[in-house]
Amino acid sequence: MQLGAASNFSQGWSDRIWRAALDLPLPRLRDSIRWEQVERTPGLYVFDKPTTTWPDRFARSGTPITLTLNWGNPLYDDGKTPHSPQALAAFGRFAAAVVRRFPQIDTLEIGNEINGNNFVSGPVRNAGLARRGQYHLAMVRAAARAVHRVRPGIKVLGGSTHSLPAGFLWPLLDLSGAGAIEGLALHPYTTPIDQLPGQIGLLRRNGTLARLPLSITEFGSQDARHAADDLVRGYAVLAALGVSEMDWYPLNPRGDGMIPLVRRDGSLTDTGKAFRFVQARMAGLPARDDSPDPFTSIRRFGSKIAVIWGAPRRITVDPGNVSVFDATGARLDTRNLILHERRVLVLIGTRPLKTAQLVHLGCSRLLADSFHQFGYPLPGARQAAGDGFERYVRVGSHALPFEVMPGQQRRGVPWTPYLGRRGMRDLRLTADTILPAVEGGNGAVVHHYATGRDLRVHLLAEFSVSPRSTDGVAMTLSRNGHDVLTRSGNAPITVDLHLNLRRGQALSLSLAPGTSARGDITRYRIRILDESRCAENAPPNS
Repeated sequence: MQLGAASNFSQGWSDRIWRAALDLPLPRLRDSIRWEQVERTPGLYVFDKPTTTWPDRFARSGTPITLTLNWGNPLYDDGKTPHSPQALAAFGRFAAAVVRRFPQIDTLEIGNEINGNNFVSGPVRNAGLARRGQYHLAMVRAAARAVHRVRPGIKVLGGSTHSLPAGFLWPLLDLSGAGAIEGLALHPYTTPIDQLPGQIGLLRRNGTLARLPLSITEFGSQDARHAADDLVRGYAVLAALGVSEMDWYPLNPRGDGMIPLVRRDGSLTDTGKAFRFVQARMAGLPARDDSPDPFTSIRRFGSKIAVIWGAPRRITVDPGNVSVFDATGARLDTRNLILHERRVLVLIGTRPLKTAQLVHLGCSRLLADSFHQFGYPLPGARQAAGDGFERYVRVGSHALPFEVMPGQQRRGVPWTPYLGRRGMRDLRLTADTILPAVEGGNGAVVHHYATGRDLRVHLLAEFSVSPRSTDGVAMTLSRNGHDVLTRSGNAPITVDLHLNLRRGQALSLSLAPGTSARGDITRYRIRILDESRCAENAPPNS
């Protein structure tokens, strides 16, 4: 997987940022050139501004460029997103002029987050989602036809969606002529990193998408404390999934809260240090997922490097043969290492790490985790493979299975895959949120955990309803069909209980709306731990 960064040279640049990009070094750059600044007279293409000649600054470095072409031109379709045959033909000629002028451009990304409303205009913006896909494909085909006449090797990306909306992408890729899309560009901002395998796996259930290269042309974080770790975790997960390209957004500050790689003075942020560390140590190595369980993430690069994070548990290494680093590349003390869900440990060995003598994971008490085990059941299955919970909708005395909803299949629903039911328009369940909008009342979303042996468990659960909720939610915990605890209202609900379960008994946590489900989007997490395990030397909540 190629690692790159998204910048804003088409909107201005500085020598400091340019030099910082070369010093990183930056192996790939994603940026744009505005059509209206190049073609100011019909058919005449003039590259004479810093915002249209910036690729020349990377000619000597050989930095390959992914160029986004999105905006219209006042000469055609009144400057709106091109849609008429005349404007589309002109858009294709402009794309050909750009790739002819700048040989380091090897990839075109047509459009930018076309499934939203911020980067489209005119009839394309006003069309429904299905029509918008048709408009977008027309732009891709116009560009692909024109650029391949002058440079057949150029790769043309389409899709260019915010999030991972299978409900928008699957119909797009089923359209006649969709073969012009040689790769899919995605910006998965709304997907937690640990949910990327499940959501990308669902996207790939579509036959066309299963074969199509994926490029994550924007990936970023607004969390200054964890952005460096987010970069390394994101790179590790996406590389192991076989993604072609990951471009961190942004290279330099944009004023939008996203954490950049370099500051305005050209110095590296911790995220920039993580970028450089990944590029120096992991780039070019084959990546694979070697996670031992749903709660512990291990991505290996070659045989001697492993990136590890996950639910708290101790990890020991042979200090004579294994060095441990944080996300920025700073060396860590190998004593008393404990995994963390948001912070990575990068292990680099003098010899292959696939031996218990070099790396040993400590005991974990976790039996079930609603976040890490969330998945999308195959047709006909009641729960996803490996899920510790059976998740269903209870209406009266009936337990109804969830159905997989692809995401953005219509307006007003998440732009990522989720669980719901076709007959319940607003009901939804994701890895970290519940909207218990069960139509007809007397219903709830249920997480059901059954045990096959006698054990004592530690139940930890959290439910936090949105401040926009009309009257809050109601949570009920039952053991083997008998209510143990009920809580309701707008205040956060926390459950921290130690319970005995006999073989065949079950715990159920149900979340129901109050009188109204309006605004009842609830963040949640449910974990069940085995108290008989890890009696000694276990980290908290492991």
